[in-house]
Amino acid sequence: MKILIISDAWEPQLNGVVRTYQNLIAELEQKGHEVKILGPRDFALRTPMIHGAQTAFFSRKKTEETITQFKPDRIHIAVEGPIGWTARSICLEKNLPFTSCFHSNWADFLVSHLSGPLKKSSSYVSDKTYDILRKFHDTSSGIFVASQQLADHLKEKGFKGPFMPMTRGADKRFFYVGEQNLFDNLPHPIALSVGRVSKEKNLDAFLDASWDGSKIVVGDGPDLERLKNKYPDVYFLGRIEGQALGDCFRSSDVFAFPSLFDTLGIVQIEAMTCGLPIAALNCVAANSVITSPILGSIDSDFGKSLNQALKAEGTRQDRAKIANDEYSWGKTAQQFLEARPDYG
Repeated sequence: MKILIISDAWEPQLNGVVRTYQNLIAELEQKGHEVKILGPRDFALRTPMIHGAQTAFFSRKKTEETITQFKPDRIHIAVEGPIGWTARSICLEKNLPFTSCFHSNWADFLVSHLSGPLKKSSSYVSDKTYDILRKFHDTSSGIFVASQQLADHLKEKGFKGPFMPMTRGADKRFFYVGEQNLFDNLPHPIALSVGRVSKEKNLDAFLDASWDGSKIVVGDGPDLERLKNKYPDVYFLGRIEGQALGDCFRSSDVFAFPSLFDTLGIVQIEAMTCGLPIAALNCVAANSVITSPILGSIDSDFGKSLNQALKAEGTRQDRAKIANDEYSWGKTAQQFLEARPDYG
């Protein structure tokens, strides 16, 4: 099968969307499918990298040429960006079916960045953003979602679906249970956060929380310098990937996931695969993953969540087994290929 994936988020960007398709494409190609991805780097007129993000404009000619020449059996539009909207328009004009995926909750993202007097417009901004997102996805033949909880949330917001499951996984080469001592020189226990260092990730909730040990933040982003200045006792390690990132997980005691914006959070699965309990706030992403007290704690007080997660019953091996049983990139690829509206 020839599969065309069109995404405003693609290499050299590094985020959850990019990592999802990097792993998905590898699995699809291993199964013998031919996959082509069309991203910002394929267009002459594109924005510079701004805070790790990039897109392209006036993308119609290249997108139409790619569809015509590649002759895909399936078209998947990953992101509701300028390239995505152009591809959607072309597919509708040519009566070409396509699938989409709800990767990011842009309504919550935008609201999280409002400040001062603009805060009063939060409800309006959220409603209008959901209107735009519904318009984009309601013309697709199916919307991939990472969990049933996310599907239920979108139904409440008026999305028609059909919704199709597409979970996530962890690279078993790097993420597994094992002993590491990277942080032996720091006061224990170790609470670790991994991800983009940006305002919508709600890291202040983690860094303000009561914790009798060390806090470590792995990642880069536009909020890094502000957080470094505000929290001089926190260890900010910058961007880390692969085996070194797995070592950070294995050297920690609790994984901190304070985000209210994510729709799942691959880092949660990676933490579980390394055996860490997760501390989180009440949100779709946390409720989708922390389905047992063994896996961690969800609480409106993040300090309580951290300390409850630290005391979670079960072993690292127990958590890793659950992660390995429920999540894999092979399963993600199979769900993508089956593309059935199992979520109704």
